Amino acid sequence: MVDNNEPQFIIHQDTQMYITDPIYFQLVQMNKSMFVWIGKQQPNMKDLSIAMPSFGSQSIPSVTTVLGQDISEQSRNLGRRLASKYHQQFFISLDIGNQDEMLVAFVEKKLSELIKKVLN
Repeated sequence: MVDNNEPQFIIHQDTQMYITDPIYFQLVQMNKSMFVWIGKQQPNMKDLSIAMPSFGSQSIPSVTTVLGQDISEQSRNLGRRLASKYHQQFFISLDIGNQDEMLVAFVEKKLSELIKKVLN
């Protein structure tokens, strides 16, 4: 019998190719929350945002930046969408640099596929 109060950490990793560059994904699944790191090279956390789902059905999730000064707000926007869609807390760290919108769309699409696979 599994105790839902016991902490559980399940690590999922994947690599996807974007044109000729590998993009690395690491998801740490926890009790009703998920840590997501996405990057192009060795893991580091120059950027970290936390998104919490709202309690009301019409409310926008709360998001804050803990590390970094990402003026494009990529991790905050991604966290907000994920918290709203999956109704759980997300810790998001993006290490893809200030890239074009195509890379950001690619990363978000692949991440959504990974999360669906992990949560099912």
